[in-house]
Amino acid sequence: MNSSWTYFAAQCWAKEQLAGAELDPSAGQFLLQMRHDWDATHLLLHNRDQMPATEQHWFEGAVARLLKHEPAQYIAGKAPFYGRNFKVTPAVLVPEAETAELVDWVLAKMPAQPLRVLDLGTGSGDIGITLALERPQWRVTLSDVSPAALEVAEENCRHFGLDLPLVESDLFAALADQRFDLIVTNPPYIDHQDTGVMDQAVLDYEPALALFADEHGLGFYHRLFEQAGAHLTANGQLYGETGYDQEETIQALLHQCDRQAKIETRHDVAGKMRMIHVWDFSGAGGN
Repeated sequence: MNSSWTYFAAQCWAKEQLAGAELDPSAGQFLLQMRHDWDATHLLLHNRDQMPATEQHWFEGAVARLLKHEPAQYIAGKAPFYGRNFKVTPAVLVPEAETAELVDWVLAKMPAQPLRVLDLGTGSGDIGITLALERPQWRVTLSDVSPAALEVAEENCRHFGLDLPLVESDLFAALADQRFDLIVTNPPYIDHQDTGVMDQAVLDYEPALALFADEHGLGFYHRLFEQAGAHLTANGQLYGETGYDQEETIQALLHQCDRQAKIETRHDVAGKMRMIHVWDFSGAGGN
């Protein structure tokens, strides 16, 4: 890259490189916005500024990584979610728009009164931290089986000025004596056989532990449905993200695990079933 390029010229160069590789042409713009915490307007205001030589070197390397299909969010080390920027690393999933829709649904349906909340499989903490910031009266716990993911969640808690409990746990193993009014989860739900239809960047870079589940993607939910009742209060609710092709199978699985429990499904803005709400579990609200 020419050493005298402006931010605008750098973006034009990146767009050209990425378009030729059939990648998102705006990824270079995203990287600059995340690096400087600029919105689109502030990036525009800096278009005519010279890009420092050290940043040019970084930017060229970053675009080279994009060309290898590495997600821009991992390169930047940040990802936007619900109007905030969260730290992300390859130890956690990149937050997606569908997950924001799940948060929308929870906030719309659940009362604003104090609740005990568990973000199960928290990853970066995007769901639990967002709920804690949007509903300060809720007492939110973050749990994950991955120590590396919990480190990222802890950094995000600090960044947003929150002091939330973080628990390393496979499902409820380390939460044995706790009950919650609300459990929210974005668990692994992809069938190991579905790799052929997945984005190569996801397969190459995102953590398999957070993506794939046995039993055609329903293994995590099978265990969760069997155990959830023992960890919910009498009126406890469960919300989760699921695969678009699991609408019928996940309802059948729930009723196989718990005949009493009730379930409703919800479709995302693209019309695909992506979310479930479950309540009335057997055993909920016990001592």
